[in-house]
Amino acid sequence: MSVSLAGVIGAAIGFYVGWLDYKILKGMLQATETKNRQAGGDGGRAARYKAPLSALIFGVPVIGFPIVGYWAASQLAG
Repeated sequence: MSVSLAGVIGAAIGFYVGWLDYKILKGMLQATETKNRQAGGDGGRAARYKAPLSALIFGVPVIGFPIVGYWAASQLAG
């Protein structure tokens, strides 16, 4: 299997977009947990499922976006 330059560029762009999405989603998860704790609760679902949610939030954007970016760029470039 040959590696195309367009695919590598698409994967790099996908990684960058995935990293940005990861940072945004991680901040939203932390904000939700903090908001629930300040309201007098135990953090809610965000605190209870923090480990699996963090893994999911990391895995989908940072691993999935580069794969989609590589595939899309290699298909568009030919």
